[in-house]
Amino acid sequence: MIEGRANELPDFQVFRTVIKYCLFIIVVPVLSFFFVKSLLFDGVLRLDPVTSSVYSAIVAVIALHVTLGMYIYRAYGEAEKTPKPVKKD
Repeated sequence: MIEGRANELPDFQVFRTVIKYCLFIIVVPVLSFFFVKSLLFDGVLRLDPVTSSVYSAIVAVIALHVTLGMYIYRAYGEAEKTPKPVKKD
């Protein structure tokens, strides 16, 4: 029974990491769109609504790529950390 729990723990950690990054990938671009649109483009630069929406969408796409890159970097780093099985002769 303890061995079963030991096998579940890494799976739960992987699941928790994936859920955390999924939320991060969804929330960061949406928040960056509205934050940049309302504060920078509408507030400070006073652009018209269509132009500010286009520029905000560009910022959101860049934020999305950064968060996806962070997830891929983390996944690649985790793959390198896993020990490779040793062949017995």
